[in-house]
Amino acid sequence: MSNQSKTTKVVLVIIVFLSLLAATTTILYLTINKEKKTTFFARSINDASYDCEATINNKYKEDLVNKSFDDISSHYDPGKRQYTIYYRISIKENQEDYPVVNDYMAKCVVWERLGYVSDFRVFSY
Repeated sequence: MSNQSKTTKVVLVIIVFLSLLAATTTILYLTINKEKKTTFFARSINDASYDCEATINNKYKEDLVNKSFDDISSHYDPGKRQYTIYYRISIKENQEDYPVVNDYMAKCVVWERLGYVSDFRVFSY
């Protein structure tokens, strides 16, 4: 075999490898990142509460009966540069085949720099 044919084969193998790598990367990117979190700079407790409210709505959808912002407990922590947002929520649930509305407290942590909910917890009170 000549030197030129060896070089041509090596170049073809490299081109095929790069094409497969690009195709795999594109497929993974399109399938894994269907919904990217959009970031914004949370400037106030109201900005942070909007994102927390959206998280509550997405999680409970039709089962959410009521939600109300708890402005007494919600606060900004300047040391951690994060907002802690509380919502009182009522959720429709089934207990022993009967519909019941239970009340919970939802806690969202929104970092000032990230701008989206980084921690979401629901607990009874």
